Amino acid sequence: MTTSIENPFPPLLRHSVRADWGVGILAGEKDGKQRYLFENGEERTLASGFTAMMTRVEKPSDDEQAAYARLRGILAARSPSEGARPGGLDFSEQLRTFHAAYPGGLSDPRWVADIRGEGAPARAPRHRQPLIEEARQVLSQKNLDSLASAQQFGQIWEAVAKVLSRTDLVSAAQLKLKQPGDEQKRALALAVRELLHGGAAYDVRFDRFCSAFTAAFGAPPRWELATALSAVVHPTEHVCVESTTFRKQMKASITHRPVALQPNGSGYAGFLAIVRLVANKLSEHGELPRDLFDVRDFITLTLKPAPKKKAKPAAKPVQPKTDA
Repeated sequence: MTTSIENPFPPLLRHSVRADWGVGILAGEKDGKQRYLFENGEERTLASGFTAMMTRVEKPSDDEQAAYARLRGILAARSPSEGARPGGLDFSEQLRTFHAAYPGGLSDPRWVADIRGEGAPARAPRHRQPLIEEARQVLSQKNLDSLASAQQFGQIWEAVAKVLSRTDLVSAAQLKLKQPGDEQKRALALAVRELLHGGAAYDVRFDRFCSAFTAAFGAPPRWELATALSAVVHPTEHVCVESTTFRKQMKASITHRPVALQPNGSGYAGFLAIVRLVANKLSEHGELPRDLFDVRDFITLTLKPAPKKKAKPAAKPVQPKTDA
């Protein structure tokens, strides 16, 4: 079993009693029993009544993070996922394009600095790590609940716009919106909170957010804006859609299916599935994404259209000389 398309980033776990097993991740499930692969190389099966003893490691140490990467790589190598459909884009071609730009792959020092923003002297809109850290603080459940309790609903969308304006994910034009009325502000604020931290099925929360956005601003959000929020707060679970390159990636896949021009929960599920498939393909080739931003940036880098060559101006015809 490979790291599943449903969850390419399984949580890092630890047995609450057997600390000597080290950290581990879920490797498979059958007949109500779950198999876990541990950092010492052993795989153990637990009956359903004992799986509750596996607790999530919330803040792994450097060694535990390294173990997590090794375990994900082992699972990804066990059973490769489906490749590109016949006649579609060859994934190996994308890898060649990627490695031409970043020979060290996702661990290349230039990728880590230029794209992840780790160790960069100043933050740039393309930097992912500082964005994630800011979003998790500003758009945390605690912070949103505090603003909602104080009925500062307008400040919730202001916080959203401020976070997204500091990125390259959403164009400035998408954030230039009319001022909504008080009731629309309230509905939108609650939809943002529900989208990011609610308990209903995600497609339901997604559609409610899109409806509240449309009611507030008079037009539906574009794919980038509709998906950026969840991506910056939950980067291992959600992705910010770049519709042009994502559609191209989807057409090259056996999972290809049409997606609506306007955002909706069903269409997002299709985009998310293809991104998770690419995450698995990267893992199979030894490239372990930190989160779905790594996958998104891989897709946009390798599938972006080639820059158009500027046409040379036509030569002016030579006027024949005439005698005075």
